[in-house]
Amino acid sequence: MKMLTRKEILKAAAVTGSGLAAMGLVGCSSSGSSSESASSETSTEETSTGETTASESTEEVAETVVEKPEKISWMVHDGLSEENGTDQWVEEFESLTGIDMDLQVVSNNEYYELLELAFASDEVPDVFDLDADHYGTYASKGAIADLTELLQNSEMYEKLDEELLSAFEMGGKYYGLARATAGGSVTYARQDWLDRVGMDIPTTYDEFIDMLRAFRDEIEECVVPLTAAGLTTPTYLPEFLQGANMNITKVDGVWVDGMLEDNMVTALGNLQSAYAEGLIDMEIVTNSTSNCRDQLYAGTVGVFNYWNGTWYTRLKQGLAENFPDAELVAIPAIEGSNYLYQTISVWCINGQLDDDTVASLFKYFLEYMNDGGEGQKLFCYGVEGVHYEQGDENITYLQTLSDPNTTLAKVWTSPDTQIIPFTDAKDQVALDEDEEYTRELLAQYAVAQSMMPISETYTKISSDLTLLKEETMAKVVMGDMTVEEGLAYYRENAEALGIEQVLEELNAG
Repeated sequence: MKMLTRKEILKAAAVTGSGLAAMGLVGCSSSGSSSESASSETSTEETSTGETTASESTEEVAETVVEKPEKISWMVHDGLSEENGTDQWVEEFESLTGIDMDLQVVSNNEYYELLELAFASDEVPDVFDLDADHYGTYASKGAIADLTELLQNSEMYEKLDEELLSAFEMGGKYYGLARATAGGSVTYARQDWLDRVGMDIPTTYDEFIDMLRAFRDEIEECVVPLTAAGLTTPTYLPEFLQGANMNITKVDGVWVDGMLEDNMVTALGNLQSAYAEGLIDMEIVTNSTSNCRDQLYAGTVGVFNYWNGTWYTRLKQGLAENFPDAELVAIPAIEGSNYLYQTISVWCINGQLDDDTVASLFKYFLEYMNDGGEGQKLFCYGVEGVHYEQGDENITYLQTLSDPNTTLAKVWTSPDTQIIPFTDAKDQVALDEDEEYTRELLAQYAVAQSMMPISETYTKISSDLTLLKEETMAKVVMGDMTVEEGLAYYRENAEALGIEQVLEELNAG
């Protein structure tokens, strides 16, 4: 397994320039893949799509043969950690497929910087993933391959839910494959702390703030009542936002800049007041999700909004390891707020590769990980005897290699968000009652987010616009600007960048 370090990529990028900014090179063949190109052979068989076609020189039927790649390079930033068995997983993948796997494990916090630098250094991995904020930009630059025909002609296509398909469609095309069905995050609170201060689970904003104050004032070990990973992810701050969304979002069928909507006045006021009272982590601007989890596990934080499903179990386990009597509860969304379903993240293939290599990677990687059987089990559960054990009725994850007190929850994909169901019922994991409860919370309180279509102007200004939003929110929340001053500052600079043109392009369709 190859470890792709930031230092190595920066060194290469210094010679070749900046990643996507240099995508005028897109369309040329890349050396990023070691896959062999596939070829076509004359045959009397049907094509892989079940249709028959006549050869230009004969009336024989041609079958397109998609050759297996010799090697696949894959950049990952979440999922299985090295200490929990990536080497064993790679060995199993290679044993089952006969394909060499170059697994490049990078830091989650630096992932997009490293991916762009990989483009700059002409060391682009064959396969990588993109979130909704980057999907349209990379598609518009030709950085990711158009998989529309491959997907529509695959066995997967008819098995995929129509709503899921629409979630990662971009201008009538598919430039990738959804990693998972839509998940979301919910707010978790220390139930044992609520019991100690004699309070019920809050149902209104005032009750929520009163809970945070009680944690701050009455729980000796509470360093900060609430933590979150940054100010510009709406899923992590639902109680304060009260339905507002600082991103470009769709409201009543129209794309708008959420920072310029009226409800951002209340949202920013809530955040500013809570921060001034010491109810929110003072390090929220620079926090990472791993740091937030560590705070929870250390017993210094009382409230944390994070992923639903299997993450509920993982958070409880991490907390119980240090505090066996601690109790974590997932709470319903308070009055006036809502939870959000995350926009779909997408597996993508390097757009600089030739068509035959793209077809090969699609078949032997993306289809394999969603085959409902062997491949899907490998990507979801890992290696039998190392990561999971197969029972007569279902699959059970084993303890992690790094910590015998913690049970593994996933490898690369989660069992509760598979885009295609397992063929055999015994290949499912048993549902945890608490995990199922968080799914029910989302079903009751969460709203969907739309995948933003391609906007050429947004592609050009997205980085600057994001920095402007982060700067504005940080200054307002930390008290360096009033809410009115901050929003006026944002509007002036966003208009100078071209936000009105972005919205015009997004709403043109």
